[in-house]
Amino acid sequence: MNQGSLDLALTWDGSEIVVVSVGSARPQVASVLVGLPAAAVGDVVFRLFGICRQAQAAAAGLCLRAARGERLAAVALDELALPVALETISEHLCHLLIAWPTLLADPRRPPRVAACGDWRRRLRAVADRQAAAALAAELVDWLDESDLPAVDEQPPAAATAPLLPRLTAAEWAGVAAVDDFALRPTLVGEVAETGALARQAGDATIASLLAAGRRLQARLLARLLELRWLAAALADPPRLSSLLDACPVRAGAGLARVETARGSLLHRLELAGDEVADYLIVAPTEWNFHPQGAFVREISGCPASARRAAQLAAERLALSLDPCVAFTCRFVDA
Repeated sequence: MNQGSLDLALTWDGSEIVVVSVGSARPQVASVLVGLPAAAVGDVVFRLFGICRQAQAAAAGLCLRAARGERLAAVALDELALPVALETISEHLCHLLIAWPTLLADPRRPPRVAACGDWRRRLRAVADRQAAAALAAELVDWLDESDLPAVDEQPPAAATAPLLPRLTAAEWAGVAAVDDFALRPTLVGEVAETGALARQAGDATIASLLAAGRRLQARLLARLLELRWLAAALADPPRLSSLLDACPVRAGAGLARVETARGSLLHRLELAGDEVADYLIVAPTEWNFHPQGAFVREISGCPASARRAAQLAAERLALSLDPCVAFTCRFVDA
């Protein structure tokens, strides 16, 4: 299925970006699932998504089990969390080793395509806990030798979006019932930013960067910190179970939360007999690229003396928020 795209329209007046709008051509994939036999949901979801496929499939399976009133043992959650963790590591590596260096185009830090490809192949080959633990030690050592580029940035001109707290599935159950939540999610009426930065905000260095208005640098560091945590957790599977959970919403309905590289993913399912009566998916992109969300707030008022500077600022910010689809930054005449 075509995953769609984001159209980021920027109005630049010659000195700053004055107006921003987000247009989304992302299809409502959840509608495809309505009417399907419940037993088919997991396989269909796995085939529909090309990005964060393991996380999407885990969320689908978890919310179906919750809707049926099934409880998962801790070891079963660990087993579901392992492929999600491996996928998240792979996504973070791709971002830090290829996507970000490609955008910065710094000859001193070229994209490390071969290194990323090697790690991703090895991650895909992990089949069990023992293989994960063996790879974990090597990954931890490699990450300890890794560093990040220093990003030249100015503090945002406008108030930024608050960081999304890490809620459990049970805490999300009431929130996700709000009308239009799948398209324009908010928490207690407020937009929020989700992702590694929100999860790692308690780190002292991250807090210092945020206080200085260096949000791009903070997001890069948050990914590296999360990579180190995930690599260490591969050798201790029970730690990975914090990445996901699920709960019954009521009889025949369940909700699941899975933490992905891009942020919190929610699936909510309702059954009518053994068929899907309703399905809701809220991806991290809906949070970060909400019409009043993190991207719009942070780029609004951004100073830029040239069109190229304005475009680079928008592209860097969009990439740091990491939408799960392609995006285009285009200019609209002031």
